[in-house]
Order: sequence, then structure tokens, then C-alpha cells
Amino acid sequence: MTKPSWQSSTFAEQESDPLAGFANIMDVMLVFSLGLMLALVAQSPELQQKLNITAAHKTLEVKAGKELTQLPAQLDQALKGQTQGMESLGQVYKDPKTGKLILISKEN
Repeated sequence: MTKPSWQSSTFAEQESDPLAGFANIMDVMLVFSLGLMLALVAQSPELQQKLNITAAHKTLEVKAGKELTQLPAQLDQALKGQTQGMESLGQVYKDPKTGKLILISKEN
């Protein structure tokens, strides 16, 4: 027996998913918990103290230097490899395009 046209609709034939409402509740809970976490982080006094930038307001005085005609003793010793506990591992070059440092090590 066929149903009359007023009784047959696509909504009546669709199966309802009982977990669809539960999924919507889970979405609301996730959004609420995220909002709560953001509110707690925004009101945290420990985080606000670390966000204060005071070094940006300081100015450094630049003094004119003098030309060195002779290497200082410490630098001269370091260039000759006579440092205390330190050893030279090679030359370091900086790539001007990327800013990466490249180490060319010595052959032993």
C-alpha cells in the first residue's frame, strides 16, 4: 500500500542519528573551554609581567673609537692559538642573503 502524497516526505524517510545532538554539545563544550582558557591566560598577572618590554626604551650612547695600530695581547694570543683551553675549529662565514653562519673546519 502506498502512502498519500502528504504523508511521504524526504524528512519522514530519513533516519535520525541519535548521536548528532551529542556531537553538537561536544562542539559547544570545546568552544567554551577554549574561551575559558584564553580568559584565564589574559587575566594572569604572571604573564602580564613578562610581557612588559622595558629594554626598548633604553638608549645606548655610542662613543667614537680609536684606530688600533697594534693587536691587543689577548687577541694576538688567540690568533696564534695560545688560548687557555680553547681551540680553533676553523673559519666562520656569514651568508648575507640568508644570515646563516657557515663553519669551514680545519683538516687535521
